[in-house]
Amino acid sequence: MISNLCKSFNKINISTSTSLIQSSRIIGFNKINYTTSTNELLKEEIEFPIIDFDSKSNVGTIQLSKDIFSRPLRIDLLHRMVRYQRAKSQQGTHQALNMERKTSSNKKPFKQKGTGRARQGTNHAVQMKGGARAFPPTSRSHAHDLPKKVRQLCLKVALSSKLAQNKLIIIDEFKLSSHKTKDLVSKLPQEWGRSLLVDKDISENLNRSSLNVQKIDTLPERGLNVYSILQNDTLVLTRSSIEALQSRLLKSSSSDEN
Repeated sequence: MISNLCKSFNKINISTSTSLIQSSRIIGFNKINYTTSTNELLKEEIEFPIIDFDSKSNVGTIQLSKDIFSRPLRIDLLHRMVRYQRAKSQQGTHQALNMERKTSSNKKPFKQKGTGRARQGTNHAVQMKGGARAFPPTSRSHAHDLPKKVRQLCLKVALSSKLAQNKLIIIDEFKLSSHKTKDLVSKLPQEWGRSLLVDKDISENLNRSSLNVQKIDTLPERGLNVYSILQNDTLVLTRSSIEALQSRLLKSSSSDEN
């Protein structure tokens, strides 16, 4: 996943004098010009178009925070975050029996002398068939710590990468009159590929209509994470979700500075 992201960024460098976002003919974006250096970029906010979910036409614009969507690509941080999320999601239920936990008879399997075999004291020793394990795996948590500031920065880097790849789409709202899958699929262009749909609160129609579609994932705004962003080709957010996301991240950044 990280290697694919690196390949896709071979021709994109946020810190150089290349344009960050190209116009998209599919959804009717207007061409957006950005500054030529990271330092200058951080001094401005990004005006991004909002499109209608049905017609894919522009219905307005929104100001994207410079602190969230103008971060340079950090493969090392994304790698740390993916490892953190995957390790935390491991069940850790692996377990085998050692000599202490093995419940079996302690009777001597055969007499000490006269058999020509090596002496044995129990039939469930580690060298016996069906016996205990010498150093067995035990149930444990694989989670490890990652500072909160690093996790927030990783999310900002992931969002900035989608913006730089022209894979970020902001819509007004998900207008679904029913829970039928075909109604949702008909409104998603094939060019979007595997899409992550993010709303402030996932409605019942959106949730039920996306359950049977393999290339569609849905998340509430509070559940947006780096691993889900990198897994999908296109990140689709609603106006309400992007406003809540920016408010939450900016509030946390200001509190950390104070």
